[in-house]
Amino acid sequence: MLPRLAFRKILVVIKHTPYEIYSQLKAQGKAPLAIRWSRLKNRYMVHRECVSEVQSLLEEKGVKYSMVGREELDRQHIIGADLVISVGGDGTVLASSHFLDDSTPLIGINSDPGREEDQQVMAKTDERRSLGALCLCSSKDMKEILPKVLYREIEPSCCYRIQTIVKSTFTETKLPPALNDILLAHPIPAAVSRIRLGFLNGAGLNEVEHFSFNVWSSGIWFSTATGASSVMKAAGGEPMHPLSRELQYMIREHLVSGAEHLKEEGHGMVAEGGSVRIRWNSLHGNVYVDG
Repeated sequence: MLPRLAFRKILVVIKHTPYEIYSQLKAQGKAPLAIRWSRLKNRYMVHRECVSEVQSLLEEKGVKYSMVGREELDRQHIIGADLVISVGGDGTVLASSHFLDDSTPLIGINSDPGREEDQQVMAKTDERRSLGALCLCSSKDMKEILPKVLYREIEPSCCYRIQTIVKSTFTETKLPPALNDILLAHPIPAAVSRIRLGFLNGAGLNEVEHFSFNVWSSGIWFSTATGASSVMKAAGGEPMHPLSRELQYMIREHLVSGAEHLKEEGHGMVAEGGSVRIRWNSLHGNVYVDG
């Protein structure tokens, strides 16, 4: 007896390559002059070849699927889908994850992975390739791995995300859940971000603040275990177990003159079940979800 497909309707999210974006700008007379068109077109062709191979494989298996560009993706595209496949790089995985709840699995296919020879030189030969750290497979092994996903020979694993709620006097806005990290900062990178940082235990009516302090800095990072190997690591953070439910935070360029005892509080972990309350004391501020 033939194995049974585990998914009935699949949504494929496709990356828009720089070649496509700059080509649109060129048609409007707005493209930068220093564009390496041959390199961009080569990367575009490699990407489109991977997309075509994904389509062929899904059609060969008799899977019902639809396709949408990453920039056009909306919640209406997710309705009815029981699996989402992102074809591109880490950015496409992150963008797709923002529209998903915990019931819909997501896999990433790195459509243009780096080559071994690229890793042997000091300067990257093509800086536009994604690392594919969040991708299950790449164009190199997709034909082997993707069928195992379709027949559920590979089971999905759980990644924990960050939920951010922005509150004002009369409104409350839930931002998309972050798979990697959240950055709160002034929109001008050199400007000071002034915040009151409070750490809470419990939830709802039982929520209690157990420690808080004022911060002058260049902003603050919050990272999941998934994101701990990305920007948090680059900022000097600590590695985390992939299944950890803790959040890691780090104050950027923490100004502690006259309050050196707070320096160690600028980096740490938020335990499972805990939360953080931030009062923004600067006139302007942004919340950046997964970059």
